[in-house]
Amino acid sequence: HRSSPTQNSSTSYYPLESAARMVVYAQLLAVLLLPQQHHALSSTRLLHRPSATPFSTSTRKINACVFDQIDRCNAISNYRQVKHHNQLSYHNGRAALPLHSSTSDVTANSCDASSSSETPLSVAMAVGIVTSLIGYLYSKCMKSGFNLLWNTIPSALFGGSKSSWRLCKLLNQYPAAYIVLIMTLGGGLVATLSTLYFPNLFSAHDYVHILSKEDGASMDKFPPQAKHLLPVMALSLLTSISGFSLGPEAPMVTAGGLVGVSLARKYLQSTSQKGRDNKSSASIEETLAYAGAAGTLTGFMNVPLAGPIFAMEMTSRRAGISPFAAKSWSAAMAASFAGMLFVRGGLVPNLNLGGHFTYGAKAAVGALTGKEMILASLVCGAGGAVVGTCFHKVITLLKALIWPAKSSTSTNKERYVAIGKKVLIAATIGIISVFYPQTMFWGEGSLQCVVDGQCTPFSATPHGIPSIMLGLARVNPNQPLASGTAALQVGVAKFMAIALASAGRFPGGVIFPLLSNGASLAHALISALRPMIPSASSSLVSPLMVMSFMASILTSITRTPLATVLILAFTASGMTNLSALLPGVLMASYVSVWVSDRISSESFFSYSE
Repeated sequence: HRSSPTQNSSTSYYPLESAARMVVYAQLLAVLLLPQQHHALSSTRLLHRPSATPFSTSTRKINACVFDQIDRCNAISNYRQVKHHNQLSYHNGRAALPLHSSTSDVTANSCDASSSSETPLSVAMAVGIVTSLIGYLYSKCMKSGFNLLWNTIPSALFGGSKSSWRLCKLLNQYPAAYIVLIMTLGGGLVATLSTLYFPNLFSAHDYVHILSKEDGASMDKFPPQAKHLLPVMALSLLTSISGFSLGPEAPMVTAGGLVGVSLARKYLQSTSQKGRDNKSSASIEETLAYAGAAGTLTGFMNVPLAGPIFAMEMTSRRAGISPFAAKSWSAAMAASFAGMLFVRGGLVPNLNLGGHFTYGAKAAVGALTGKEMILASLVCGAGGAVVGTCFHKVITLLKALIWPAKSSTSTNKERYVAIGKKVLIAATIGIISVFYPQTMFWGEGSLQCVVDGQCTPFSATPHGIPSIMLGLARVNPNQPLASGTAALQVGVAKFMAIALASAGRFPGGVIFPLLSNGASLAHALISALRPMIPSASSSLVSPLMVMSFMASILTSITRTPLATVLILAFTASGMTNLSALLPGVLMASYVSVWVSDRISSESFFSYSE
């Protein structure tokens, strides 16, 4: 081993020198493992075996080439260290290299881009506490609103007390009509407010588009918090509790990003601006945008780690975290853990830890083999990518039909037409929900029902509604799925409910709705493949396919493979055999992202990279 010249920690690591040293290490390993006499190593050359051995000639040639290359690399490295500081120029706020620059210089700039942010961790933690409180309070409002609309009012309406109101008499005669009524009224209220008063609200699509810019985010595009925060949260809250298949995850990311950027701007105003350029200020705002999104997701979902990773992964089109998002890693993690400490340690210290979704039977029959895991993961990963691609293609088609390119809302007539379209969409989703009540809500509260094939009755879940409203259901949600066809019906209905709500421009996220949809479609897939599954297979194959299909559909849309797996892991109960299931789920998640990129150049979010 040759000792290399001492380098500064900021100096980049050059791939050519690395490759040369790897050859030396491989040669050393080969010399040590082959039967031979004792050999010594000098500081500059390997002492070869005796000349009688067949390896000596080739060894000498390899050593000569390798060390000559290392000497050349070291010379180039020292030359570039000086040249890098003298000839570095900037273009559009990002380091632009001279034409003769090599890959090594690109590596140096990538390291600079992904280095730690200037934001103090204490500031990031403060942002995490504030935003986690927002997420926690939002979850409480959602729970209260759901109980009011789907428990308190129905109990009073169908509880036996007779009312003279004609509407009440009609609803008592047709209880399922209550679903259509609430969803239509809720959709109409959201449509009116969003069209007349808040037509251009900041959304998760804007969050992704701004922060996915490769040469640094244009943080001036983040609007002031005061004009967008409350409307975003209020409209998404009304959408979710009215029964739409849209969740609060995307609004949480939006709200957290807005609060993070707003607090970053206040922090920059309160500190000295001397020596700080616009690029440095934008970097702090970008970091606290990620920290804010991490905090709200942590406060709402009550799980650490998954929130910050999701907030950073979703701004990259590919399966990973971009270099400019990676520099916010420490701040986002600090915000998440500070928010977790505040919520779990301060607000609800006695709340039990652990997830509540169980995948598979309590006692598995047979061990899951590597062959079973790989086959299930590849099938579910590719299948989820196809379904996810069809999902955003259908949404694109529906948007083109509902909102033609020439349509606008500049006049009152056009605004009222837009409101009417949204009301019709809401009523359509309500009718779907009457026949398939499993499609209602964002899916988190009723996820156990679809995960185990409706062995858990829908009415017994936190999002269950009174059984009197389920009389017109085509597939009884309180009984186990009778066939793969029944599971397919539920899956397709949920697919269309999510697509219509998204195409109708109702605010909300798709994380848990798509997870729920994936579980239903997974049961249909398992039923179709059952004749080909050997009878001696482990009982863990089915829960593996369910979990993998759930993850793959979501990751094909959001491009968040690691965060999705963490969400599934943290929300799973202690009876779930995660050590056997997670490797396959992780594989399916990444396969889904890669296959999605191959079969379609378009995506659900609009990336600027």
